[in-house]
Amino acid sequence: MNVELQLNAALGSTHEASTQWNREAAQAVHDLPFNDLLFRAQTIHRENFDPNRVQLSRLLSIKTGGCPEDCGYCSQSAHHQSGLKASKLMEVERVIAEARKVRDAGATRYCMGAAWRSPKERDMDAVVAMVEALRRSAWRPA
Repeated sequence: MNVELQLNAALGSTHEASTQWNREAAQAVHDLPFNDLLFRAQTIHRENFDPNRVQLSRLLSIKTGGCPEDCGYCSQSAHHQSGLKASKLMEVERVIAEARKVRDAGATRYCMGAAWRSPKERDMDAVVAMVEALRRSAWRPA
C-alpha cells in the first residue's frame, strides 16, 4: 500500500484500512501541519462519537496523603510538609455512595485515585470490592 493510502487509512479516511505502519507513514503523520492533524482527528472523533457531548468526569480520592514515595512534585507524599492530613482507605460503601451521587449529578466517568504507588496487600480486598461493585451495578452513566 502506498504511503498516502496508508496515511489516510491510519487517520480515518474511508480508504482501505491498514494494520501495518511503516516508517514513511509514521513520518507523514509527524510531518502534517498541525491544523490538518487537528482536522483529521476531529473527523475521526465525529465519526465515532457525538461531537457535541462533553464527558463529565469526577475524581474521588479514596486514600489521601501519606504516600511513602518521595516524588518532589506531589502533595500526597509523606516526605513533604504540604499540610495535607493523611487518611486511611475509604470504606467500600462510602465509595459506592459517592459514585451514585456523581452519577445522578450527571457525571459520565468516575475515577478513583489513591495516595500510593501500589496498594498494600491489606487494602486489596477493599479495592477489588470497590471496582467490582461499581462494574456490577452502582455506576451506570445516564
